[in-house]
Amino acid sequence: MQLVGLVHDLGKLLNLLGSEGQWDVVGDTFVVGCAFSEKNIYPETFAANPDSTHPIYSTLNGIYKPGCGLDNVLISWGHDEYMYTIAKEQSTLPPEALAMIRYHSFYPYVLTLLRTSYLTRL
Repeated sequence: MQLVGLVHDLGKLLNLLGSEGQWDVVGDTFVVGCAFSEKNIYPETFAANPDSTHPIYSTLNGIYKPGCGLDNVLISWGHDEYMYTIAKEQSTLPPEALAMIRYHSFYPYVLTLLRTSYLTRL
């Protein structure tokens, strides 16, 4: 787990390697395909997103079934998801380490255990 602590933010190097800007690399992550949470950082900024009024994406569960598991929801793109994808495909890190990389900026879950309907286990 100490290794994960050292490498978990290496995905931020995308900012130097051809990203479109800080918005697609750095930031908090959240579930997409369902209603945006008021627990997201700066929740008022999501009002301009067309998904906030979409007939399916704006509902509590959106495109997901309750109990589907966090591994089965789509997470917004950023350095965490990038590093998770690379580590999952190119390392022998255990599932717990991969989860630390993927979810460390997922504040609606990390801080409040929001969206517990997606959890398969704690």
